[in-house]
Amino acid sequence: MNCKVSKICGGCNYLHDNKEKQAEKKLETVRQCAQQYHIPCKIKKIRMAENDTHYRNKVIVGFSKQKGQVISGLYAAHSHKIVNSHDCLMQPVIVNQVIRRVTELVQSMKIPVYLEKNHQGVLRHMMIRYAQSTKQMMLVFVTATPIFPSRKNLIQVLTKEFPEIQTILQVVNSRDTSVVIENEPMVLYGNGHIVDHLCGLDFSISATAFYQIHSEQCEVLYTLAGKMAQLEKEDTVLDTYCGIGTIGMTLANQCKKVVGVEANPHAVSDARYNARKNKIKNIEFVHMDATRFMKDARRYKQHFDVIILDPPRAGTTQTFISSACALKPKKVLYISCDPKTLMRDLNGFRKEGYAIQQMQCVDMFPYTQHVETVVLMSRVEGK
Repeated sequence: MNCKVSKICGGCNYLHDNKEKQAEKKLETVRQCAQQYHIPCKIKKIRMAENDTHYRNKVIVGFSKQKGQVISGLYAAHSHKIVNSHDCLMQPVIVNQVIRRVTELVQSMKIPVYLEKNHQGVLRHMMIRYAQSTKQMMLVFVTATPIFPSRKNLIQVLTKEFPEIQTILQVVNSRDTSVVIENEPMVLYGNGHIVDHLCGLDFSISATAFYQIHSEQCEVLYTLAGKMAQLEKEDTVLDTYCGIGTIGMTLANQCKKVVGVEANPHAVSDARYNARKNKIKNIEFVHMDATRFMKDARRYKQHFDVIILDPPRAGTTQTFISSACALKPKKVLYISCDPKTLMRDLNGFRKEGYAIQQMQCVDMFPYTQHVETVVLMSRVEGK
């Protein structure tokens, strides 16, 4: 597969590898991390993606200027240099078309782009969310100042040319930071959400809420997680780092009750709305840091039959692990996007009396070095 900027961009490390070679490399990465932490690792064949191009449902591009011309795209690896990636093979065609058109309009409307070298200008980034199943699109413009010149004209042109755009937001971020969206988004057009279909359910997604990048593989991942968990009708499930509630809601019909825990208030709001919209009554959501919730659960001796965690790349905390194991759940299901932090945390669970029963990898990020891993653990008798 050919890409003009792959060597500069560095995003698709395995662009020239076929599926078999990619699977081999990804599994080897997981095995090496397991070996480092002395984790017994028996992994079944990795679940590769059927659709391995144009899959990203979330894209963030930066803006800059070169010789007076506005450019936009991804950042080159380990740098602040913008690479023109309008035709990225991992981004949906419609997303590439919108990025290209926005860049042209920023140039023609003379909207000042933010320049890091002198900290002047307005437009810094644009985030696009795209729901493949509904064809709904969200744009989020990140600006250095609240003032956004030609904002109304830009919105008018874009929504006329691209009916897929359901909502447009603005986020002000004046700090010198690598974090793109830090502050409260302001809705400029639409209601601030788009809707996607996943595992037979409808999910409303806001700008800052976590949602898996590859929607089709996300269904594969959650179906696999449900089969591995083998929930019983009387089970009470704790879903931590739950985001907008996707995992918990897909499992709710298999158990007695689900409690979702999430630190992002917007995601909790989305989750509660999604539960009502999908008429799921045996689920509730708590706005709290996962480690803090687990400490309180341990203090008050709450009971959960199954604990699920899907933490960010940094993994979870030792306090979370020790508190979770103190509750003595029958099973723990860990979903991870980083093999190294996963193995570190599995080592912590093992020391607390939990043993690995199954480990399965899912390719959520085709042509990249990343891999998602699902691990089922159960409590060792006598521990």
